[in-house]
Amino acid sequence: MKKIGQKDRDFFASVRSILHEARQKAYANVNAVMVEAYWKIGERIVHQEQGGEAKAAYGEGLLKSLSRELTAEFGKGFSYANLRNFRQFYLTYSVFEKCYTLCSKLSWSHNRLIMRVESDNARIYYLKEAAGQGWSVREFERQIRTQTFQRLLSTGKNPSTETRPIAKTATNHFIKDPYVLEFLGAPESEKEHENDLETAIIAKIQNFLLELGKGFSFVGRQFRISTETRHFTLTWSFTTIC
Repeated sequence: MKKIGQKDRDFFASVRSILHEARQKAYANVNAVMVEAYWKIGERIVHQEQGGEAKAAYGEGLLKSLSRELTAEFGKGFSYANLRNFRQFYLTYSVFEKCYTLCSKLSWSHNRLIMRVESDNARIYYLKEAAGQGWSVREFERQIRTQTFQRLLSTGKNPSTETRPIAKTATNHFIKDPYVLEFLGAPESEKEHENDLETAIIAKIQNFLLELGKGFSFVGRQFRISTETRHFTLTWSFTTIC
């Protein structure tokens, strides 16, 4: 086997650099387009609600109807809870143009987290740090949960001058964000095939239990439950009734 020389290593490194840069651009572009779309949806919802006489009741019915329409056409990602997040996203940053510029540099998962921060100054700090230091969603959540901004203030330091470099988010994992997948209408990975197999197996189990009659109960299967910041899968099963 031919020994790889320094010239070849430099060549390989330059090609890797091109791919890393392209992936970073793809990551930034997808998130910017997605955040812009959710911002515009939130804006349209708010303006439509304000046109109704009974704003609160009208808004609730409007979101539920819109959720059904969008889900039927575009699939997952447009639940009533998510549409409320879009509306809150617009309401939170419609008066802070500088903040919206920072928001567009971060993923939707980042933005859902930052909306829970009440202080405007703290929001700006976390947004600047996340965009500048490349905080992952997990790191972003940790910084907010441990109140980094408040702790810096309590020590007399200026949060705007205190930064701690953190490793950039791995761009080869960004597409796994369920919000990106749902926004792009892309399949969620090979797990879709696993779900098909699981469905077929459970259907056979359910039929078998029904044939056995009294004494057995089929409870259910896996369901994904989404909160404001996380996704969970609840696993249901069958049981024997004694």
